[in-house]
Amino acid sequence: ISACEESRQGQQALQLMGDMQAQGIPANTITYSTAISACSKGGQWKRALQLMDDMQAQGIPANTITYSAAISACEKGGQW
Repeated sequence: ISACEESRQGQQALQLMGDMQAQGIPANTITYSTAISACSKGGQWKRALQLMDDMQAQGIPANTITYSAAISACEKGGQW
């Protein structure tokens, strides 16, 4: 997921998260933060915020990096 983030491949990062879930591998704060950052770099601000909602619904705590990535996604999408 981190490699997808670096190469601005938000959709691929989301696919990998889906694959993780299908394999029974739980996502955590780091996984979500990286995926949110990938969405930010890929211009997918709505999906980044959706991931934040998913985190909250699953009881996964957000941290400073998570919020920073979400804010960046909104800024890059002109939603600031």
